[in-house]
Amino acid sequence: MNPTDVSSALIYGIPLISCIGYGYETLMACRGRLLGQGIVGTSGYGPEVRAPINGLRLAVAQSQQQLAVARELVKRRYAWRGYDVHGDEDRNHARDPSPSEITFIVNDGRATVGTVTLGLDRPEVLLAELTHEGVIEEVRASGRKVCELTRLAIAESADSKSVLASLLGLAHFVGRSMHDVSDVFIEVNPRHVSFYSRVLGFVVAASEKVCERVSAPSVLLRLELDALEDRLTRVGIGALLLPLCFAEAA
Repeated sequence: MNPTDVSSALIYGIPLISCIGYGYETLMACRGRLLGQGIVGTSGYGPEVRAPINGLRLAVAQSQQQLAVARELVKRRYAWRGYDVHGDEDRNHARDPSPSEITFIVNDGRATVGTVTLGLDRPEVLLAELTHEGVIEEVRASGRKVCELTRLAIAESADSKSVLASLLGLAHFVGRSMHDVSDVFIEVNPRHVSFYSRVLGFVVAASEKVCERVSAPSVLLRLELDALEDRLTRVGIGALLLPLCFAEAA
């Protein structure tokens, strides 16, 4: 990601950035205090808070109602894109919610307008490994700590750039600063590879295959968070990298 790309990303409000005074270094300094307050695990991430972007509110979906609303948004938006949502939906209902999956939601005051699920590593494979076998395991075996982003959906009526920035900022904070994640994987449609690569710095980890969960083509992307933070520091905006969710609490 070169400075021009980063500047463009900032204009569009896409990266894991905001401007309310807590840099990445500040985040790491207060990490122990946050953990000491019990902000650990899927039931301990705190109440809904206001994001510094367009008055959006972020929360970890904990109640059955919140999870159902998130699933419905994913189902509706995936169906609109022509994806077969039944495979993934059946898989969800066939098992209890995994403690390694954290679902985030964004509310605009009227409705839930965005959701994404952070899948932390676990003894069973990550969902992306069902399509792209062996790739993530190789990274894991090298000593890296992996996670994945799944079920990303943004309502058609939402300010998609602000919602996406909020969701990714929250996922970054929880994954990186509370679970020491080093590498993030995400499956995307081939037509979205350019955006994720140019704006967010993802690289292709595995070429196109058919994701059976949604019966759609999938390219596996990888983002090394050390590299992301180094790039932001080199272009002079590393101090802006911060947690969108707990800045007020800190």
